[in-house]
Amino acid sequence: MNKKIVVVTGLSGAGKSTALKIFEDMGYEAVDNLPCSLIPLILNEKIKSDIAIGIDIRSRDFDAKKINKFILKIKEKLAISVVFFECENIKLIERFKVSRRRHPMSLNIPINDIIEQERLWLKPLKNIADFQLDTTNLEVPELNKTLLSIFSKLNDQKFNLRIMSFGFKYGIPREADIVMDVRFLENPYYNKNLRIQNGKDNDVIKFVKSQSCFDKFHKNFLNTIKHLFNFYKIEGKKYLTIAFGCTGGVHRSVVVAETIFDSLASSKLGLYIDHRDIEK
Repeated sequence: MNKKIVVVTGLSGAGKSTALKIFEDMGYEAVDNLPCSLIPLILNEKIKSDIAIGIDIRSRDFDAKKINKFILKIKEKLAISVVFFECENIKLIERFKVSRRRHPMSLNIPINDIIEQERLWLKPLKNIADFQLDTTNLEVPELNKTLLSIFSKLNDQKFNLRIMSFGFKYGIPREADIVMDVRFLENPYYNKNLRIQNGKDNDVIKFVKSQSCFDKFHKNFLNTIKHLFNFYKIEGKKYLTIAFGCTGGVHRSVVVAETIFDSLASSKLGLYIDHRDIEK
């Protein structure tokens, strides 16, 4: 069985170093900031364990176009995946301030312009990424679950599904493949007794599920998505994120996400669930 190779790349401050530690915990050999000229030497050897290689603008001899061509060439004979880490500029700048670290690109221009220049240089790698992860609103525990759901050895033969809830007021999750707006459901927020509760509390669950449209929506959505799984598999996709959104991500979307998750629990899927905004 071929050993897995994961190339971890993307914007500075977007979470690559954290991701490499997670891969290490999964049993991968993790190598960061490797000179690009050494990558062919490592991959041409007989790889004895799964390996995660961090590549970014800090790497010596970095040339995204050359790396792009090399990866596309070796993909024909090696099990290699590219994970590209993305993040909004304002969040990256905030992270640099908190950590008191400078951006690794030593350019005498404003930080926002530096990040845009880095995006431009990394574009050839982003274009061939098998997975693009936006960490703007992704905390470390959620990143850990996401990478586990994609790359864990236990999930190699499964179709992996991540179900999440979110609030539109905090932005649509960029990692979502399918976004379902559940604001057609009556909002428990306007009931003063339910406002302080969330979608995991029985009173809120009962309020949402008792609405006349809920059962019909649940049945139709479940039927549709089960058929779509087969089409995704045919196209070679093994990982899917479905995000259910309501206004604040606390009540309706949580109930719907939990219900869909429970309905699929008996299926042969790698299932994961997250409630991004439930504590906000």
